Amino acid sequence: MSLLSTKGVYGLMSIYEISKGDGQNPVSLKDISTNIGVSKNYLEQVLNALRNSGFVGSIKGLKGGYFLLKTLDEITFYDVFKCIENDFCLTPGYSKHATYDLLFREYDDKLTELFKEPLSSFKKYQAEAKKYLNYVI
Repeated sequence: MSLLSTKGVYGLMSIYEISKGDGQNPVSLKDISTNIGVSKNYLEQVLNALRNSGFVGSIKGLKGGYFLLKTLDEITFYDVFKCIENDFCLTPGYSKHATYDLLFREYDDKLTELFKEPLSSFKKYQAEAKKYLNYVI
């Protein structure tokens, strides 16, 4: 069982793709969709949630698209997951048993703390991934 849905993962990927823009022009839905390999219709749902939460803004029209309203240092993985997943925890706490409720609450707190890292850490992973790229001409 996955902890995150595809929407949570695509939310992260979308923000990262938008952050790679030039800062002057919004990044088009088509470009984001192409770069992460997901349909524009599905991606719009994800981007609407991110926009409603104040992470991204959008401009409609021919030269429209999406732009970040906060820096990657100001947004954490947890922020995005909470926005997209609505209830980001191990279990909603339906056990009706104090011992299990305490256990799950403690692990929910640990999970939250684990994902409080800012999205700017993407750069670290990007640099690491580049080590394994092989260009052949």
